[in-house]
Amino acid sequence: MNVFSNMLVCLAMMPLVAIAANAGEAGGITTLAPDSLPKPYKNRFSHGKLVSAGAEWLLTAGQTGLNIDGQPGDGIEEQADLAMKNLYNIVREAGMDSDDVVKMTIYYLDAAYLPAIVAARNKYFGDDFRPASTAVGVSALARPGLLVEVELIAARMPVKD
Repeated sequence: MNVFSNMLVCLAMMPLVAIAANAGEAGGITTLAPDSLPKPYKNRFSHGKLVSAGAEWLLTAGQTGLNIDGQPGDGIEEQADLAMKNLYNIVREAGMDSDDVVKMTIYYLDAAYLPAIVAARNKYFGDDFRPASTAVGVSALARPGLLVEVELIAARMPVKD
């Protein structure tokens, strides 16, 4: 199964019915935490985010552990740092911040990499960062030498004059 197939499987498993929120709203984005679901693992993500109509959306391409010269970083710590820094810079370029991120998807080659990936995620997006999240172990990424790839979706309500 390739990365695209894995993504389709993940999307097919997502609930398609809106659920009443147990958490508050912030800027037109409501965190969904139904009592009928298990609590998020280590409280590191949200089960869902409901975005109000009229929001501005940011969808990123997958960011990998490539440095500015297009070379893979040395090891998972450097690659995870580069991927998260790139995402953070895209979010900031769009005039958004961590609170606007509603979904993050992480593709990794080895589950042993997750602590380094989470550390890099926390470094750029904060310890209380809890978007809807999916982490998927894959057998390969688009280029040899890459260990992690991360993409995100962000949304915010337009600023009213």
